[in-house]
Amino acid sequence: MTPAPPRPKNQNSSQGFTSLGWLRWVLPVALIAVPLLASELQLRRFTQVLVLVLAVLGVNLVTGYTGLISLGHGVFVGIGAFAMANFLDEWNLTFFLALPLAAGVAGLAGLILGMPALRVRGIYLALITFGFALVFGPVARRLGSITGGPTGRSINRNLDPPAFLGLPEDYFQHYRYALCLLVVGIWFWIVRNLVESRMGRALRSVRDDQLAAVVFGVNPVTVKAGVFSLSAAMAGTAGALQAYLFPFVSHADFDVFLSLRLYAAAVLGGLGSIAGAIYGVVALIIVPALNGLIGIIGSEEIVFGLGLIVLTYIAPNGIAGIVDRRRAEADTDSTTS
Repeated sequence: MTPAPPRPKNQNSSQGFTSLGWLRWVLPVALIAVPLLASELQLRRFTQVLVLVLAVLGVNLVTGYTGLISLGHGVFVGIGAFAMANFLDEWNLTFFLALPLAAGVAGLAGLILGMPALRVRGIYLALITFGFALVFGPVARRLGSITGGPTGRSINRNLDPPAFLGLPEDYFQHYRYALCLLVVGIWFWIVRNLVESRMGRALRSVRDDQLAAVVFGVNPVTVKAGVFSLSAAMAGTAGALQAYLFPFVSHADFDVFLSLRLYAAAVLGGLGSIAGAIYGVVALIIVPALNGLIGIIGSEEIVFGLGLIVLTYIAPNGIAGIVDRRRAEADTDSTTS
């Protein structure tokens, strides 16, 4: 019998979940309140934020728990979106069939692209995945029958809720919100159970000490390939939901900047923390929004860069690291008082 992989020092099976803290109470209330209080446009934008959180969670899984630096996950978001568009329009599949198939196509692409790349480490893997992001746009422009070419493609399929639900048109966006929330919630549940399982310990052992992991019977290439494919499927699901919310898909939506934003959000939120995916997306939204209110800098890219520098300096372990530290200090004070 193969012994279990070594458990990394100073870590336990709940690693990454302590930072959920107050989110366990605030987040469900917010998710319920938003569709009740927001306008249709605001609800659509908030639903888009949920989808972005899913893509960042995929990057966090592959980087935070396995130590692989991926700067190309925007590619898999795009693959999922284009696959969704084709499954709905060309194959005439229902949403509930097209969504898992689109995720599977993205996961397969991640496995095919990742297998050669995962034999290298560190900066070399980052450069290879960054190369994926660079070539995706030019390749997509030349695959007109699939992507619509330079102008993109629209989804002509009727994506309204099923008629048997009897929803009035005013609640169509509420249905889309609930559907996306369900899908994102399922992925969060999958990731949480994965990182708390034997497989999760194998991931962290490969990240922290690859040689020791080999001694204990863990195949690093197989583990990395599996997680990379799973994270690509998560990103593909985010792309498919994006196509569902906004039925027009263009290669311009999945440029290099998207891949960098996904990675930056994962780092800012806190690698190796499920809550970090939420914190990171919130940070990406709040920083430009504050500048819009103040009106100091006109360029969103400059604001994004400056915000990234400042937040990295303030929180080198991510926002989740700050939350964990505050909770630890509060627990210490409560035990000593």
